[in-house]
Amino acid sequence: MLNVTNMSAWSRFTRRSLLAPAALSFTVASLVALPTYGAEDDGYRECVQDLTDTGVTTEQATASCAGTRYPSALGECVADVSGVTDIGVADALEGCERSRRPDEVANCTIDIHRALLEQPSVNALEHCSRSLLPERYGTCVVDLGDEAQLAVETALDTCIRAGFRPWTESPRQ
Repeated sequence: MLNVTNMSAWSRFTRRSLLAPAALSFTVASLVALPTYGAEDDGYRECVQDLTDTGVTTEQATASCAGTRYPSALGECVADVSGVTDIGVADALEGCERSRRPDEVANCTIDIHRALLEQPSVNALEHCSRSLLPERYGTCVVDLGDEAQLAVETALDTCIRAGFRPWTESPRQ
């Protein structure tokens, strides 16, 4: 006769022996992946260097870089915006810090300045940093400014409105 207690023990043994290699492989894989995280550099050093090179104090640079998700992108944003558009470093830092996509904020601001502006405009930087998709926003402003001959301030305000659709402004033909 079969002993039910022995069958239950045998069933547990079989399950454990089948699952043990899978569990062991997951454990080994996770241990192998750990050192790569430590070797990854998120750009904090570059961020502080970029910010201090533009004139930001070391204390403010370290606080800003430590508080952002993409530190190297923040440093590059401030350096690019202040260097290309002649916007003040404090304004550039505030605008770049405000956005989740500081690299796109820099591209947006620089594109608007190169295409439409002759003087530095903090308003363009502010609008770019408020936009959820700064590069797309910059394209909207530049295209409306060029093609529709809108004033820069009008193009900035028109493109930032979430509900703006050009085809609702005038009859389509």
